[in-house]
Amino acid sequence: MELFDVINKRFSNRKFLEKQIGNEDLDRILKAGMQAPVGRGRYEDMHITVIQDKNLLDEINKLVDRSVFYNAPTLVIISAKDDGHGLDKENSACVAMNMLLAATDLGLASIYLNLVIGLIKNSDILNKLNLPLGFVPIVGVGLGYADGSHITEHKIDVNYI
Repeated sequence: MELFDVINKRFSNRKFLEKQIGNEDLDRILKAGMQAPVGRGRYEDMHITVIQDKNLLDEINKLVDRSVFYNAPTLVIISAKDDGHGLDKENSACVAMNMLLAATDLGLASIYLNLVIGLIKNSDILNKLNLPLGFVPIVGVGLGYADGSHITEHKIDVNYI
């Protein structure tokens, strides 16, 4: 797919099939995330956790009364060290965006997730992520196959000066 086709086709999927994505596709998505721009080149301040274990995903869902990642069969958690410059969030967003675009290019559905991170940070599940010392979950990405289709063109006001 051409870059602008990928950008135009990417959407926040909120209904996934139970079918798991393949390892080859997952590896390509993770590699795309690793190619994201990271402030000050501090890639060592970034960490990626892939959760595909159904029991752990179910445990995360039990933190609230609904699926906080829309039953995506793969949940990717992007964590970072706080470098004191506030780049942890921006860097994590860049890593996530590359993953979202790569998933779209591979014909997969995806969603950028925030709520699930807050829930995980304040639960016993945080320990199950086995994050290196000093790393904190920042953002999540849900990956899988869409159950249906949804493509919407978005508009944002632009001010030209």
